[in-house]
Amino acid sequence: MALLRTCVLLFIALGYGQLYAQIAGDGHGITCGMRDTVDAYQAAPLAFLNGTSELGTKFTLRFSDSVPSVAEASMTFAANIWGSILQSEIPIVVDVDWQDRMDNRLLASAGPSTLIRGFVGSEPDTWYPVALAEAISGQQLNGTDDADITVVANSTANWYFGTDGDTPRNRIDLVSVFLHELGHGLGFLSSADTISETELGLGFGGRFIIYDLFLETEGGLPLADPSVFTTPSPELLQAATMNDLVFNGPEANRENGGRVPLFAPAAFDIGSSVSHLDEQTYRPGSENALMTPFFSAGEAVHTPGPVTLGIFADMGWPLNFDLVSTQDVATQPLTFYPNPASSAVTIKLPAGNPVAEIQLFDLQGRQLSAQVTSPNQSVLTVETRHLRPGTYLLRYLGKEDIRTGRLVIK
Repeated sequence: MALLRTCVLLFIALGYGQLYAQIAGDGHGITCGMRDTVDAYQAAPLAFLNGTSELGTKFTLRFSDSVPSVAEASMTFAANIWGSILQSEIPIVVDVDWQDRMDNRLLASAGPSTLIRGFVGSEPDTWYPVALAEAISGQQLNGTDDADITVVANSTANWYFGTDGDTPRNRIDLVSVFLHELGHGLGFLSSADTISETELGLGFGGRFIIYDLFLETEGGLPLADPSVFTTPSPELLQAATMNDLVFNGPEANRENGGRVPLFAPAAFDIGSSVSHLDEQTYRPGSENALMTPFFSAGEAVHTPGPVTLGIFADMGWPLNFDLVSTQDVATQPLTFYPNPASSAVTIKLPAGNPVAEIQLFDLQGRQLSAQVTSPNQSVLTVETRHLRPGTYLLRYLGKEDIRTGRLVIK
């Protein structure tokens, strides 16, 4: 018999410390469980598996004494998959606990420990998970000893601890579940929450989380537009329960071939609705199945998938791969300085650089400039004084090497 996945919204109460010019809010998390059984395996990016990619982001996992060492190895493997894809100068600290959840269908819970707004490169009056805020700003925005993400795994679940994707049909792949939960902690989550049986609210303290800004109905009505939807309201609840909710961002749309369907069933499921990809569109075991609301025994998905990475890019995550023409992980991130920049940015070119092209894009995917390098050129300067403040994508396009990086203009 199929076991229905349950997802429960959690709030993690945190203190308000000294956070420079930024403002911190409470954390936000999701608890997830399991469904039925399938045989499916989506491997991690090839460059990660064969060891040719360097980690663009360091994850520091702090395990409680209850976490068994065999589980630590699986979780570290999952964190390093994200680390090979994301670019952040600030290490991401994850606190991991191992608890009996009194129900082996409840697999794990996770979320960002803190939400941040008001930093350089952010959208105005918008909350960001702290790990994303630090990646965009290039600054440590919480205490160096503070966790950025909190994960609790169910100690009684029937886990498979291997990293090879050969998950037995009666076991749950821990790598996949931990990869999924880290995805929520990194920003794949909405603030949507039921206020009553008839009303849905969106936002914290009158401000939306970055993911919310891309939510639309199939008819193109943005959920985070106060002139369209009052929050809380019955109309907002109706919009989130019509099974026609989409994520509308340029990079996600490019990867999907159109706007991205989200999970929005007729009965609002707290912590599951809105904060996942649509299960019917992205079937179990497919390349985009990681962030759907259901998980199955025997299913191993060791990659976020191009649609999820498009969503991450739209929210501002610097990615260690090229969204425009390839899904392969680059061997190294593109290095440039200063970042944030104002009048110009200097790009450090790979050693022995052949002729390559440096391209500049905005977040709508429009190419703004292109410069061709000379053989063995070591650096190249790109003028940016004409750009409006915001986030942009720099791409190094070589014959056999593609590298990207997020540039913030202040």
